[in-house]
Formats: sequence, structure tokens, C-alpha cells
Amino acid sequence: MTESRLRPKVVLWWGIGLAAAGLLLNLLLPQVGYAVIQVNGSTRMDQGMLLALNVVVDLIRQTLLPLGIALIAASVVMAYIARLLGVRDDAEPDAAGIPES
Repeated sequence: MTESRLRPKVVLWWGIGLAAAGLLLNLLLPQVGYAVIQVNGSTRMDQGMLLALNVVVDLIRQTLLPLGIALIAASVVMAYIARLLGVRDDAEPDAAGIPES
């Protein structure tokens, strides 16, 4: 049986990072978007590129914050289950590859 490399601390830090990035995008992106659109969006090609960029950035913006929050919750559940099972992060695996608790 192979041991998972996913650790609750790593998942927690990824969740915090993604949640912070999503929060910053939600707060700062509208101001940056209005500044970019007003610079030069007169041709159809520019408007099409801005529309495509807007769609991609909106998808990223709407998924980062919920994904980060879900990862934070998953790390709490992982830590709770590991505590119930008695598995330690610093336990050395034995000859069969199973960490000793």
C-alpha cells in the first residue's frame, strides 16, 4: 500500500494561499479591469481579446476562493482523521512501507 503524500499542513497552506489569492482578485480586479478597458478598446479585435480575458479571469476569480476554503476544511478533516487513526506525520515507515504510530 502506498502512502499518500498529501499532508494536512500542506493542504492547509495551499488552501490559505488560494483563498487569499481569490480574495485579492475579488477586491482588486474590478478597479484594474476598468483602468485597462478605458485605455484603448476601440477596435473589435481589442474588445474581443478583452472579452476573452474577462471570461477567463472571471472563471479563475470565482473558483479560487471557494476552492481555498474547501481545502482548508479538508485539511481540518484530514488532521482529525489522522489523529483518530493515530498516524503521525513524523513516523518512519517500516519494511512494509506502513508508518509506525
